[in-house]
This record gives sequence, C-alpha cells and structure tokens, in this order.
Amino acid sequence: MAVVASAVALVSGVAACGGSESGASESTTTVAPIQVSYHPCDQLPPDVMSRLGFDMAAAYRQERTDPVSLECTFAHSNPRYGASVVAMGQEFDEVVGDQRLVEKERTSIAGRDVSVADFTGGVSCRASIDIPPGTLQVSVDYRENSPRPEDELNNVDEACAEAMNIVNALGPYLPERL
Repeated sequence: MAVVASAVALVSGVAACGGSESGASESTTTVAPIQVSYHPCDQLPPDVMSRLGFDMAAAYRQERTDPVSLECTFAHSNPRYGASVVAMGQEFDEVVGDQRLVEKERTSIAGRDVSVADFTGGVSCRASIDIPPGTLQVSVDYRENSPRPEDELNNVDEACAEAMNIVNALGPYLPERL
C-alpha cells in the first residue's frame, strides 16, 4: 500500500509541475507524412515528354522519404538544361512558402493553382502545382555565365519559360490526386 501511495504522490507532483493552467501535462502529436502514389517516371505521358524533347527511357528515377517525394529527372539537349518533375508529399502552401522561393507569377493550369518561382538556393525555376494531397513540382535548371550561352538556358526567366512550357503541355494529363 505504501508503494501505491508513493506512486500517486509522485504522479501528482509531476502533474503539478506540468506548466499548464489545468495542471495536466501537455501532449505532443506527430503528423503522419503525406503519402503520394503518382510517380512521374511511370505516369507522365511519354509522347508529350518526347514532344518536349525528353527521353523517358533515359530519365533518372528517385524516391525520398523525408519528406515523401517521387522524382523523375531528365536532360534536355537543345537548349541544354536539366529538368525534374517531382510528386511531393507536402501541401501546396507549405511548398510555395519556402523562404528560398521568390514567386514570379501565380496562375492556373487545368483548374489547378500554379506558383512559378525563382529558387534562390540554387539556379533553377520551380513551377509548383497544387494537386491534393500534395504538390507536383516542375524544376528547370539554368546556367549563369555559360561559356556557350547560345546552347543553354542562361537565366531564371528563360528557365521559368521552359518550366511553364512543360506545365502547359502536361496540363491536360495532370492527375486528380498524387
């Protein structure tokens, strides 16, 4: 009986130090990651990607878990640049709220909100598309001070024009959910 009384006294003492008005301890909750099943390497229309100058057979595939993202990366040859299409397990507002993104334009494609932004953490333009439960993002790289400026994308405006070209071409094929 003394053991039970000591345990009750210990719990009461800890609860009294809980710091909340009611004396109850505060609980912590963890948010489950947003799961996406749309993999761009498997589900982008090959004929559309080919017309855009991308070879789906040569695409680089990547899956990440924290946060969840399914990525397909391509090389474009004329002009030369790298591009990625990423299904992200992050809500649209969270993605476009990234401090490294400087929004250049907000538009709509196929009824979906699209944010076009300069990624200041690197040299790319990112077009983020709101597709529940996450975000589909098209990223196009550019190369400032290129030794061959006539062969490559040279600035964020050129990269954003290419990103929007990709987004517009994919518009009719966007999934209902990621």
